[in-house]
Amino acid sequence: MLKGSLSYEAPESLDQAVNALMARDNIALLAGGTDMISLIKYGVKKPSSLIDLKNIPSLKSITLRDEGLLIGSMVTLTEIANHSLINKYFPALVQSARSVASPQIRNVATVGGNLFQERRCLYFNQSEYWRKNVPACFKLRGEVCHQVPGSNTCRALYYSDTAPVLLAFDARAELYDGGNFRIIPLQEMIRRHVTGENEKLLLTGILLPVPPDGTWGRFMKYSVRAAIDFAMINVALRFSPPFPEDARAPVVKIFVGAISPEPVELNETAENLVSNFSKCSSLQGEIKEQARKEVSKRSALIRETGVSLRSKRNAFYIVSNVLGELFTFLATR
Repeated sequence: MLKGSLSYEAPESLDQAVNALMARDNIALLAGGTDMISLIKYGVKKPSSLIDLKNIPSLKSITLRDEGLLIGSMVTLTEIANHSLINKYFPALVQSARSVASPQIRNVATVGGNLFQERRCLYFNQSEYWRKNVPACFKLRGEVCHQVPGSNTCRALYYSDTAPVLLAFDARAELYDGGNFRIIPLQEMIRRHVTGENEKLLLTGILLPVPPDGTWGRFMKYSVRAAIDFAMINVALRFSPPFPEDARAPVVKIFVGAISPEPVELNETAENLVSNFSKCSSLQGEIKEQARKEVSKRSALIRETGVSLRSKRNAFYIVSNVLGELFTFLATR
């Protein structure tokens, strides 16, 4: 049960929401609520006030602008999966949205909530009663990471399924602070969220530039029970072809999630693929092996409930699978 002392407000405009946000401390924004409500019930989150964004129409729209496709932060994952323009330009985002939890949750969960979900850890995601005899960790304003006691930062993992795809397609975040909109790289917004640098800004949408013709994208996720569980690992790969008329190189971006406190970009593998693009078909094995090694090197795994570290590492193979699908696509061009 939620505590009766918790105040609740459902503003009907962006300005009302920002004014409420500015006027109070210890406040939580409520999107779909599939993550936040559980954390409040567990006593992990203890806000004094909830601001529900469900009554703000502009946050629920998907519009095509000159700069790209703007997906409102309160658009549900089901709406993303079913939208014609997203299916046309960003099928990998459709794949990621459809991979989240169950249909019932996807009907409620929003893209903003999926990006701002709390990172998870078997010490953090427990009931308040369970944590009574455990010193508070970094995420609970303590001074220790129980997973890695020598760490000076929280090592909880970030599990968003939409984030890797959005990052691979150069997404930016549209923010509103009352009177002014501003746009920042999505990666910067995620890093601020991960590090706890919470400004009193409202995420209004995700702006995705329309990719060039011939762009290919893929999302893969591995979890113990595909329809229910958080990812053991997820990966998004984006390829945009070169343009001979201006001698531009192809664009390759690979982001891997659920293996560290924020999504990891496989820069070295992508750069190798781009540098050797004309002969990449003969280097498939080498590039796949490089990707596997880069994931291992860049990962920051911690213990998870019901999943061993060995099982987690064994799941890294899906990065090679995604690359294999890219090589198959390139062979048919």
